[in-house]
Amino acid sequence: MAFASLALAPIPPVQVFGLFVAVGVFIAWLTTMIFVPAFVVALGETSLNRIASGNTTSSERVLAWCVRGMGQLATRRTYLLLGLFIVVVGASVPGLTQIQINDNPVRWFKSGSEIRVAIEELNETFPGVYNANLIVEATGLEDLTDPLIAASVAGLQQTLERNSVVGDTTSYMDMAGPVPDSGDIKRDQMAIKRALDSAAESPNGHLLGGLITSEYRKANIQLLTKDGDNQAMQELVDLTEAHLADNPLPAGFDIAWGGETYLNLVWQDKMVSGMFKAFLSTFGVVLVLVILLFRSLRWGLLAMVPMSVSIVLVYGTMGFMGRNYDMPLAVLSTLVLGISIDFAIHFLQRYREQMKVAVMNSIEAIERIFEKPGRAIARNALIVALGFVLMFFSSLGPYLVVGTLMASIMVISFLTSLLLLPAVIAFFTKEKPGRWST
Repeated sequence: MAFASLALAPIPPVQVFGLFVAVGVFIAWLTTMIFVPAFVVALGETSLNRIASGNTTSSERVLAWCVRGMGQLATRRTYLLLGLFIVVVGASVPGLTQIQINDNPVRWFKSGSEIRVAIEELNETFPGVYNANLIVEATGLEDLTDPLIAASVAGLQQTLERNSVVGDTTSYMDMAGPVPDSGDIKRDQMAIKRALDSAAESPNGHLLGGLITSEYRKANIQLLTKDGDNQAMQELVDLTEAHLADNPLPAGFDIAWGGETYLNLVWQDKMVSGMFKAFLSTFGVVLVLVILLFRSLRWGLLAMVPMSVSIVLVYGTMGFMGRNYDMPLAVLSTLVLGISIDFAIHFLQRYREQMKVAVMNSIEAIERIFEKPGRAIARNALIVALGFVLMFFSSLGPYLVVGTLMASIMVISFLTSLLLLPAVIAFFTKEKPGRWST
C-alpha cells in the first residue's frame, strides 16, 4: 500500500514505478504464501525431520549469540541505549538542514569515467558544454532593432559574461556591432537594421537566423556555461533577475529563460518537490496502515520510530557529507519507508503474540523474541543488505547511491528495531507496568 500510494504523486513515471513495485510485492507475497507451504508439504515428514535434526553451523551459533546479546543489551541497558539514540538523532538533525537540492546528470557518472573526463576536457578547450537561452520578444510596436532594447541586450550580456560560470554569450548584437549612440533613435535604429542586413548577407549569415527572426520580433541570447549543476543555473537566473531589477527592459519587451540546462533546473525542481510530497503522503499512509494493523494508536506510533530514526540518521549523515539531494535520491526516499517499517512490524507483532499466549512479563517476552524470530529478522536484514552491496561496484552514480542508501537503511532499521523498540518497551513497562502488554 505504501508503494501504491505513489500513484497519487503528480509525476507519471513515479506513478508507474509505485504501482509496478506494489504489484511486484503483492505477487511475491502471494507466491510465498502458496509456493512455500506447498514446497514444505512436498518435502515430506522424513525430509523435514532430517533437516531439523541437522547440526547447527558455527555461523548460526555466532548469529544466535549476537542476536541474543542485542536482546540482553536492550533490556538491561535501557537508559543507556535510549540516551545514546537521543544523542545520535539530535546530532543528525543539523545535517538535515545542510542538505541542498542540486543535480547534474553528468555527475551521475563516477569521477574519472570517460564521460566526466570528456566534459572536463571540453570545458577547458571551449567556452562550455552546457547551454541555456534567454528569449527576448517584442510585444509592442517597436521591434528588437530599437536602440533601447539593443543596449539592454548588450548590457545583460556583459553582466552574464562577468560570472565565472558563463564561458560565452552570443546574441544578434554581436553581429550588429556596437550600439550606435547618435542621439537620434530613428537613425540609430536604421543603422542597426543595416548592420543586421549586412551580417545576413555575409558568409556566416546563416548564423543570424538562430539569433533573431527575420521580422526582428524575437531574439535568442545563447549562453555557454562550464557548470551544468542546478545551483549554477539558479545562480544565473538570480543574476539576470537582479540585473533586470536595476536595469529594466524598455516597455513592450519581454524576456524568458529556455534551453537544456534551464529545462533540467525546472524538471529537477518539479521532480524533487513532487517526490517530497509523495514522501509525506506515503509516510501518512504507512502510519494509518500500521495503526489499523495493530488497532492501536500507541503501537502504530511506536512502529514508526525505527523508520523515523533511520531517515534522520541517513539523511543527516548525507547532509554532513555534502551529498546533494538529487533526482535519484528523491525517488529512493519513498523506498526507505517500505524497508524501514518491515522489521518494526515483525518485532511488535511477535511481542504482542508472546504476551497473549503465555503468562510472562514484558522483559521475558522481549528476550524470547531474540531467539528464532530475532535470528530470522537478522538473516533477512543481512541478506538484503549484502545484495545491495554489489551495487557499490557500479560505474553509475545513481546505482552507487541506491546500494549505499539501501544497505545503510537495512542495517540501521534492523538495529533500531532490535535495540530501540525493546528499549522503549522496557522503559515504559518499568515506569508503568501493564500498559504495553498488548
